Amino acid sequence: MRRIDTDVLYQQLDFLEGDERFLEKVKPVFQELIKNLSGLPVPSAGVSVLPLLKSCILKINDLEEEIETVERDSLLDVIYRLGELVGLPRESEFAEEWRGDW
Repeated sequence: MRRIDTDVLYQQLDFLEGDERFLEKVKPVFQELIKNLSGLPVPSAGVSVLPLLKSCILKINDLEEEIETVERDSLLDVIYRLGELVGLPRESEFAEEWRGDW
C-alpha cells in the first residue's frame, strides 16, 4: 500500500508567502498537520483527513487579525495543495466551511 510522501507534503510550505513574523507563527500549525498526514496510506486518505485539515484551519483562525490578502491567498493555496495530495479535490472548497474572516 502506497503511503503519503512526507517530503512532498513539506515542500508545499515553500508556497507560503507574506510577512515573515506571521509565517513564523503559522508554519508550526502546518508542520503539525503534515506530521499527522505523513505516512497515511493513500487509499484511506481523502474525506477521512477532513478533521485534521479542520483543526489546522481553526488554529489559523486564531491569527486572522494578522492575515492580509497575500497571506490569505497563500494559506488557502497551501491548504488546498495539501488536500489534493491526500485525495481531496480543490474544487470541493473544503476550507471555506471552517475558514474565519480572513
